[in-house]
Amino acid sequence: MQHLKTSLRLDPDQALGQLCKRRFYRFFLEFWETIEAVELIPNWHIEYICDQLQEVYEIWARKESQDDVLINVPPGSSKSTIVTQLFPAWLWVKNKSIRVISSSYAGDLATAHAVKTRDCLKSDKFQRCYPGLIEFKADTDGKTHYKNTAMGERFTTSTGGRVTGLHGDFILIDDPINPEEAASLAELKTASRFTSTTLSTRVTDKDRTVSIMVMQRLHESDPAGDWLSKSPLRHICLPGEITEGGNHNIRPAELIDRYKDGLLDPRRLGRAALAKLKTKLGSYGYAGQIGQRPAPEGGGIWQKWFVPIPDNAFPAPEDMEDYGTDWDTAYTDKQKNDASAFCTSGKIAGKMYIDKLGFDKLELPALIRYMDLRPAPHYIEAKASGKSAKQVLKDGGVVAIEVQVSGGDKIARTKFATPPPEAGLVCIRASLLDILYNDPEQGLLFFPNGKHDDLNDAVVQAIQRHFRKKKTWW
Repeated sequence: MQHLKTSLRLDPDQALGQLCKRRFYRFFLEFWETIEAVELIPNWHIEYICDQLQEVYEIWARKESQDDVLINVPPGSSKSTIVTQLFPAWLWVKNKSIRVISSSYAGDLATAHAVKTRDCLKSDKFQRCYPGLIEFKADTDGKTHYKNTAMGERFTTSTGGRVTGLHGDFILIDDPINPEEAASLAELKTASRFTSTTLSTRVTDKDRTVSIMVMQRLHESDPAGDWLSKSPLRHICLPGEITEGGNHNIRPAELIDRYKDGLLDPRRLGRAALAKLKTKLGSYGYAGQIGQRPAPEGGGIWQKWFVPIPDNAFPAPEDMEDYGTDWDTAYTDKQKNDASAFCTSGKIAGKMYIDKLGFDKLELPALIRYMDLRPAPHYIEAKASGKSAKQVLKDGGVVAIEVQVSGGDKIARTKFATPPPEAGLVCIRASLLDILYNDPEQGLLFFPNGKHDDLNDAVVQAIQRHFRKKKTWW
């Protein structure tokens, strides 16, 4: 009753301010107009994400520890307006001493997000709803770094940028890598190192500080993939549509019931809009930015062309010609480095049969023992590790043949190898099919956006060995 009497004494703007303070989603709806010129098109996912962020704040306010937050949603879903622009403003309504560090892949993009937050806080509507609440410090009121008189702070940086000496209660990471640079392993490593190592040390309290990252999936080794492989997360994954096969990656899974006709947002991302995006982005870009998958569900360069043969009906090695094992070798057992992969296969009546395949991270002595357990002859790519492995095997009386690889880079060589399986000329033991396609480390359907490509290279080499007219084997 006392709260009701207090509310009645407030003018309408201040009463609205109190309602917005109690719920971030209401704040988002009301203060959208302070930073956006276009009319808001509401959708259920906006309310859901807002409520999730409010819950994250409330856990922080109770001084409890919690998991970091990963949000995967398509572009054009108001993700930046929610997470990086209006959420920090609402945080200061709740507690104006909160410190925020925010980052994006480019400095100008990160600055634009921070400026919109400041525009909201300085807007006439905010001042009417919260008169005198936020007073900016005159000596720290820039676009990339501003403070208020209650010690609240917003500092903006970009991937790989400076954050030394700064600490945040909330760390907001919005698109840590440019989609156009996601094919670069160097850029992926820089972005993942920055989000997982650099920013993770910039916390005010290691038990309370929350990192929130919002991005589209671009590669198995992108920052989102790095987070998913390491830590428990509050993971929100909302692809733009549910694929025909129904193998959705919606998280939490129960949110599938909120999709309408298989669509996340029929008004913003309807069938016509998605068709245009599919043409514009290509299969891999569409899979990552709309489907929140690093590769198309049915494969990209590789598709589900390989013909499975039941294990009990698979031909015996002695019935095949050119039976042997192709290798892509590496010398390390370190987790982040490449593995040595193999593909054992032969050929019958113009068709190739994959009998065995596998991969492991091994140092040289163990690698030689690992190789010696596979059927000879061994076909080994002529690179540094391959030359050494070949020589050691030959010295031990094992048939090892050095392969001179040609045909351009990995992607070009892979594309040259696809016609035989696409024509139904490559068979495989049925028990190996899931590993070939879907292994999280080496699955061919993820190539070239997978974590590793060693198995891909071994399979490509085997296909070329069996089907290429001109062979350059030594």
